[in-house]
Amino acid sequence: MIKHANFTQLVEGDYQLKRLVKQLDQLNGLLEIVRSAVAPELARVCQGTAWSGTTLLVAVPGSAAATRLRQAEPAILAALGQAGVHATAIRAKVQVALQQGNPLQTKTLRMTEPAKAAFSELQAQVDDPALKTALSNLLRHHQRKQG
Repeated sequence: MIKHANFTQLVEGDYQLKRLVKQLDQLNGLLEIVRSAVAPELARVCQGTAWSGTTLLVAVPGSAAATRLRQAEPAILAALGQAGVHATAIRAKVQVALQQGNPLQTKTLRMTEPAKAAFSELQAQVDDPALKTALSNLLRHHQRKQG
């Protein structure tokens, strides 16, 4: 691991590295502006920025985030404008490699015993075969979850 002082000396001594670090700082600044202009849930998944002409590209892990980013484009463009950055459009770039290995777990809902009894009673009283089957499947599913 390179210590901070050694890293600074390394960068200061190399023109190309110095230029790359400056460019990286600028792109990270743009990313912070984008993140500040969107909802916190979306801000967490915005991973990087790049330019394509006057279009700012924002890396996101999936199509849902890309859709939300497109919806937030006016707010992002306004925030960039206030910061003195000229961008004509925002475009999401879906980067599958950015997807987290541990996706969020869905909620595990469990039906209470009184609810199961009520659905069982309803199933016994219903005449419609499709509804009877649906209620049976629902009860069987929640019986398995309990065990």
